[in-house]
Amino acid sequence: MKRTVTQRILLQRITLITLAVLSCAALSTFWSTASAEGRSTPPLASMSLTDLKDNTSLQHDMLAPVAVQQFAHEHALALGSVDEQFNWKKAELSFTPLGPGTHSWLVQATFEEKLMGYMIISATDQGQLKLSEYGSGEQSPYDRELLSHALERQHLSLTMIHADGGELGLRYALPLLAYWKVERPNQEALYIDATNGDLLPSETLRQIETTSKPMVIIDTEASATSSWLVDSVHMRPTFSPMDNLLWITSKPVKLNCVQDWIQLHKELGIVYSANDRNIFYGGPLPISGYQLWHNKAQSQSVLYVALGGHTSTQRFVPLDTLLEDGQFYVANP
Repeated sequence: MKRTVTQRILLQRITLITLAVLSCAALSTFWSTASAEGRSTPPLASMSLTDLKDNTSLQHDMLAPVAVQQFAHEHALALGSVDEQFNWKKAELSFTPLGPGTHSWLVQATFEEKLMGYMIISATDQGQLKLSEYGSGEQSPYDRELLSHALERQHLSLTMIHADGGELGLRYALPLLAYWKVERPNQEALYIDATNGDLLPSETLRQIETTSKPMVIIDTEASATSSWLVDSVHMRPTFSPMDNLLWITSKPVKLNCVQDWIQLHKELGIVYSANDRNIFYGGPLPISGYQLWHNKAQSQSVLYVALGGHTSTQRFVPLDTLLEDGQFYVANP
C-alpha cells in the first residue's frame, strides 16, 4: 500500500513537471515569434505617391492610421497637379502624431532627402479628417533650427535637456497653435511656438492640455475624399504688421464670399489679427497669398489663405478657420 501511494505521488510530480516544461516551451515559442514579428515589422515607412494606387501599401501604424495616410496622399496628389516645382507627386510622406490626445498629425513631404512641403491633418470632434494647414518649400512648423534658437534665448540647448533627462514633445492645439512642450525634471514645462520660436504663456497652455479630449475614432466614410482640383497659388510680398500700426485703429474688412476675398487681396497689404486670441494663431500676421481648392463631387470650394512668411513659417489655412476668432485689416488704410 505504501509503495502504491509513493508511486502515485511520484507520478503526480512527474506530470506537473512535464506540464511546466511544456508551458515554458510554449511561452518561449510565443515570445520568440512575437519578437521576430516585432523585428520584421518596420515603423511606418515613407511611401511614394506613385504607389498610391496599390492600397495594400498603406499599413496601419502607431504613427498614423490608414485613413490619415490615405487622406494625406490624396491631398498631396492634388497639390502636385498644380505645383510641379515642389514635386508633391513624387514626394515621400512621413507622419508624426501631435499631442495632446493625438487629434492631429504632422505630414512632412520630402523629395531626394530634401524637405519640400508639409501638411497638418486633424480629426474633428465628429471624427472627420480635415486639412488644417499646409505649406510648400523648406519652411515647416517644428523646425529644429528655430527650436535651437528659441532654447538659446532661454539659456538652454537640446543637449542640456536630454542630459538632464528631459523630454521634448510636439503639440498642436486647434484651431492653429503648433508648439513644442519642453519638460525637465523638477522644472516647470516650457511652451514654445513652433512657427516663430516665441515663448508661450505656461498657464494658458496648461489649461489647454488639461481640457484636451481623448483621441476620437476616425469616421473613415466621412473622411473619404473624392478628387480635389487646386487652382494655382496667388502670392504677394510679405511685410511686418509692426512696421505701420495704423491698421489697429481701422475697421476690419467684411468678407461674405470668396469674391470679397479676391477683391481684398488687391490691396497693398493685409493683416490678420485675432486680438486677444492671437496666441492660437501666431498673429498679428501679414497675408502673403491664397489658393482655391474645388471638390466638384460635393460642389464645394475651400479658400486657403497664406499667413506669415516674413518672420514666421508661411502657412496656408482655411479662411473659415481664420474667421472663427479673427478679422482682416488693410495695412495702410
